[in-house]
Amino acid sequence: MSSFSQPARLYLIHVALLTFGLSISGIFFNLALVSLGYGERTLRLPLLGERSMLGLLNSAPVLAGVLCGLPIWWIVTRAGLRVSLILAAAMAAISLLSVALWPEPMPILLGTALGGPAAALFQVSAAPLMMRASDERGRDLLFSASFGLSIGVAGLGSLVGGLMPGLAARLLEIAPQSAGAYRATFAISSVVVLASAVPLLALRVPPRAGEAAGGGAASRDVLRALLARPWGTLRLLISPLLISCGAALLIPYLSLYFRQRYGAPDATLGLIFAVVGVATGAASLIAPRISARLGKPRSFVITQALAIPCLLLLGLAPALWVASAVAVMRGALMNMATPLYEAHAMELTPEAARPLVIGLIGGAYSAAYIIAPTISAEVQRTYGFAPLFAATAACYCLAALANYLIFVRWGE
Repeated sequence: MSSFSQPARLYLIHVALLTFGLSISGIFFNLALVSLGYGERTLRLPLLGERSMLGLLNSAPVLAGVLCGLPIWWIVTRAGLRVSLILAAAMAAISLLSVALWPEPMPILLGTALGGPAAALFQVSAAPLMMRASDERGRDLLFSASFGLSIGVAGLGSLVGGLMPGLAARLLEIAPQSAGAYRATFAISSVVVLASAVPLLALRVPPRAGEAAGGGAASRDVLRALLARPWGTLRLLISPLLISCGAALLIPYLSLYFRQRYGAPDATLGLIFAVVGVATGAASLIAPRISARLGKPRSFVITQALAIPCLLLLGLAPALWVASAVAVMRGALMNMATPLYEAHAMELTPEAARPLVIGLIGGAYSAAYIIAPTISAEVQRTYGFAPLFAATAACYCLAALANYLIFVRWGE
């Protein structure tokens, strides 16, 4: 931490608290919905017919984030990066409270939907802030430290969160794995998320180079240049979109997969995702060393490709301990590529356009979550998880191939 600037350190503290709070309840989102009866409930939609409420509640945040894209961009440009991050934390806390306090269909739908704009606002603000808070030599380290810290702390939060429903059940004298136990966990999670805004109150965002001289005219010139050469931006969105198509089918339901196939209890789920998080965080800290030897593009292509066999093995694992070990390897390999990819994308983007481009990348990573979780819920009810593992692996293969062609073969 001593090698980072003060804004970078305060930002990392914020990320740690935010991630810890979100991960306390994160692995129980779908389990909480099932306990509230939404696993079997359906909703009739125009043109689409009856659709699973479980899938719709997983899709609502992303759809809301997409619809709020322009207002989010306006908030960041007008309010600034620090205020945007504070607002994102407050919105995320309200979203968690909706599960804890208002579990009826309409309030919980609106509340969970609010989590999408909150995540998008954080995504749009975080990468540009890290670019300002670091120099070229320390950029890979800060991006990897942020990602590794968030993943590692998420593991710790999952471990603590795995114990929360059982503790709440004993204190409130209610049944374990009940709706009340999960709602109490979400209430605690919301408090921690709101507290993550405190370090941001002391953060002063460093001005960007040439800000005083360039002003808004320079920003408009850069945006015109991006529109004149759209491939420069579009190439950054192909891999995230393909990854989104695969991940949205499977990743939100991994806790359900472990529960349904292996009968994993809450505490065991917390331990599994904690180990996955810690291993992934440690792997992401190794990413800058790999990048220094191979370069960013080759590094994220190789790690993404190696994660694909692990994903397939996860779907075939005969026992819980085997599935857990493979999940650790998959998470570490797949996610350690993310900070390198984002740092590379920011280096290829003019500074004035970075909030817009990182927002587009975040939107690409999230795009398939608008509909894929609903499709996944329908597939699970009819065919189980096997087709989902195959489809996700296929999408990941295409993403790795696209990165190789665009950034390694053609990039050279």
